[in-house]
Amino acid sequence: MAAFKFRLQFMISLRKRAEEEAAVKLARRLASIMEIEGQITALHLKLAKMADEIGELGRAGKLSGPLLSMYSGYQEKVRKEIKKLLELLALSRREEAKERLALRKAVVDRRVMEKFKDKQHDAWRTERLQEEQNSMEELAALSKARRSLEATDAGNADHREDRREA
Repeated sequence: MAAFKFRLQFMISLRKRAEEEAAVKLARRLASIMEIEGQITALHLKLAKMADEIGELGRAGKLSGPLLSMYSGYQEKVRKEIKKLLELLALSRREEAKERLALRKAVVDRRVMEKFKDKQHDAWRTERLQEEQNSMEELAALSKARRSLEATDAGNADHREDRREA
């Protein structure tokens, strides 16, 4: 009996590869998002630290106009950088949603092919079992016919012996 062979196995392999590629893209996107979030957090900490420094300098009486201007200029630069990073984060989140959708589609495509393969395998198995059942029934019918023939031959032989004796 020949083993089951799925002719579209290459499609399953292709779809697995597409799924893996989508998963890698999503993982890279998530790593990128985490990095951006880390940068934003670091800049917020930097702003808080500068605010504390300005407060300390103000309490100590060492805060001058030019120094305050320098700090505020740098704070403005940091805030602009945070704004750019937040825009980049929003864009990355939209791309993440698209990549999640692509991954979900790739998973569904692969599962569809695997279910198709399973159904074909079940149909093949059912066909093989039916063929085996038919063979068994044929053998049983042949065996019954042979026994019947042997019984009639034995009856005819007994009948012939009775004639000879008579």
